[in-house]
Amino acid sequence: MADLLRRLTRRKLSLFSLIGAVFFILLALIGPFFAPYGMAELGDDALAPPSAEHWMGTDSVGRDIFSRFLHGSRISILVGFVAVGVAMVIGTLLGMLAGMAAGRFRDSVIMRFMDVILSFPLLVLVPVITGVIGQHDLHVGPIPIGPEALVAAAIGIVLVPVFARIARASTMAEMREDYILAVRSIGGRGRDILFRNLLPNIAAPQVVQAAFGLAMAVTVESAVSFLGLGVQPPGASWGTMLADARQYLLLGAWWLVVFPSVAIALFVLVFNLLGDQLRDELDPRAKTTDAGDGKREAGDGGQAAGNGGQEEADGKVTASMRASTR
Repeated sequence: MADLLRRLTRRKLSLFSLIGAVFFILLALIGPFFAPYGMAELGDDALAPPSAEHWMGTDSVGRDIFSRFLHGSRISILVGFVAVGVAMVIGTLLGMLAGMAAGRFRDSVIMRFMDVILSFPLLVLVPVITGVIGQHDLHVGPIPIGPEALVAAAIGIVLVPVFARIARASTMAEMREDYILAVRSIGGRGRDILFRNLLPNIAAPQVVQAAFGLAMAVTVESAVSFLGLGVQPPGASWGTMLADARQYLLLGAWWLVVFPSVAIALFVLVFNLLGDQLRDELDPRAKTTDAGDGKREAGDGGQAAGNGGQEEADGKVTASMRASTR
């Protein structure tokens, strides 16, 4: 882990993505503690532009946008992390079980179920789940399930097939390796092979996909909340802030739209860049390709230098022949 962080900090793009990821995580964890007002606290100055008193202005009922932005950041980002965590755990486990039984009945059942989920568009299935289930009061024992948990669970379910397919492909490749054959030959149990041998060796592509999944999850949460099927008023998320702002944009209240929109765009940019950088560092095939390209370029350069030396030698021979003729 320390070696990976050291390699990531050597490049400017990787360092930017790391700093951005840490910033958004801290924004979700401690941001609401710095809110100068309550999330739903009403004020007297409605639709006020940004000022020293209200850094991001106020909305139509006088609520401080900066305070709502800090509280909404926690909801949007934590929903994304919970959704990706659920999808990563369930998808990885199902993919590994399918990969270990490749071509058999268990593999067919799991992967056909994943195909059914993938057949529905992402931005259609999540609103359907939240819209249908959200109409009922759900409880886990005495604990009620709020709209934030419901949205996180719905996004997590939709993202499970992505992690499952990657885990299955990686597991099938690892099952042919000598160390797996050695463990099985000495009577290793399936559970031990699953968690002690396979999981550490297929974790890298899952981590990379998790970074991409975070960007997707926050985008979907914002879209669902924008449609009114996610976080409900007076709660705040980046999506609900955009939904509240759309009817006032024509009145010139640009600050209602700009700040949550920029936050969503930066979050998606940062975690997509982080996923790209992690893939470059964790994928040995990419490193091999880069090394091969470098060696190929060095070989081409050496060949060009050799051709240049040969041409120079030919020129000297021609000059000496002309001198002897004279």
